[in-house]
Amino acid sequence: MLLRLGTVLASALVLANCSPASTADHPAEAATPAALQPVLNLEPLYALEAQLTALADSGVRPGYAVMVAVGEQVFHTSEVGLVDLETGQPMTVDSPIRIASMTKPVTALATMMLVEAGQIGLDDPVSDYIPSFADVRVAVSPMANGEGEIETRAPASPITIRQLLTHTAGIGYIFETDTDLGRLYLENSLYNGDGDLAARMDRLAELPLYVDPGARWIYSYSNDVLGRVIEVASGESLEGFMETRIFTPLDMHNTGFFFDDVAFEEADMTPLYIHDESGAMVEFAQPNPDWASGGGGLVSTASDYIRFAMMLANGGALGDVRLISEETLAEMMSPQVSREQLGNGWEGASYGFGFAVVVPPAEGEEPQGIPGDVSWGGYFDTDFVVMPSQRISAVIMTQIQPGPHQPGPRSSAVFRPYLYQGVTAAQQDE
Repeated sequence: MLLRLGTVLASALVLANCSPASTADHPAEAATPAALQPVLNLEPLYALEAQLTALADSGVRPGYAVMVAVGEQVFHTSEVGLVDLETGQPMTVDSPIRIASMTKPVTALATMMLVEAGQIGLDDPVSDYIPSFADVRVAVSPMANGEGEIETRAPASPITIRQLLTHTAGIGYIFETDTDLGRLYLENSLYNGDGDLAARMDRLAELPLYVDPGARWIYSYSNDVLGRVIEVASGESLEGFMETRIFTPLDMHNTGFFFDDVAFEEADMTPLYIHDESGAMVEFAQPNPDWASGGGGLVSTASDYIRFAMMLANGGALGDVRLISEETLAEMMSPQVSREQLGNGWEGASYGFGFAVVVPPAEGEEPQGIPGDVSWGGYFDTDFVVMPSQRISAVIMTQIQPGPHQPGPRSSAVFRPYLYQGVTAAQQDE
């Protein structure tokens, strides 16, 4: 999810195969307040726009929308390519996008709002809210025995809310298919079948855990479980809680789980594309969900999600609206998972409550950003970054179904290098 800072700054120069636009080409941004200029240099963001335009023109993605803010002010916007290849409708920052796992930070925030209110305890057993989790079992092995069964045992301790927030509960997901246990999770995907969130959680609790709760970080359905915990603790539906407590206060009127929750019609939903064997983009049928997935079910826009990101960059408040205290947000955005729990692939990073968190690199490691930065991406190639020390927030939206023929870099591999180059260039200008 993160990129080494030393690498991304160098790669930004390689990616900029189009000459960056000048400030004169962006007259609205030429008047950017001088107080913001020392924090972030605009020229790398113009180079990012040129690179995204080239990628969209070459069919890597249909289009991109980017928003970058400093403090409570939007600093830069890019809109390139198309949102609908058939109609030629351009991509904009208001195009509705399936943000998939960028739902997870929102669910984590909702959970911590209830923790702060005393309605949830971080070390409460999950079974206090979802009784079926009192009977979870742990797989002795991820592979089935000779009779074709996965043997199980009792867990060493109950699953806690803290472990759900940090993906250390031992729960599985839908992306691991190398083991019999992984295939069991895929066959029993929460995205299949009928039932409300409560019924889906009861089915999930029947699946064996991979490991004892707290043993290690495993990307999982944990945020979906948190969604049900939020419902029980608040007495509201997950979609209702998020609408009244997060989206409406932040003026995020195009963000929600269902079309009844947003300001646009179903007919306006952005098409999802996948690359076929020839490399061409063709529409990929994506059914509209009938349940609120706290792990990946939200639809949003760049113009909405940047408001969520700005709130994070500003210590839990945006304008006159405060969603969470600075102290609670600081806990969310601090490292919560040890290197031993994380395993390989987390050089210079840890995990907080809902985000990847940049940490000072160990000896011999390259920095992946500014310590304290948080970020997360989505399955359909969306991404966002928050730099609390700089009060910078940034989001990139596109819409592509991953597949074996998908060309080009992930959005984060293009977006983040230029963003960090803008910070570094501003520091050199001082």
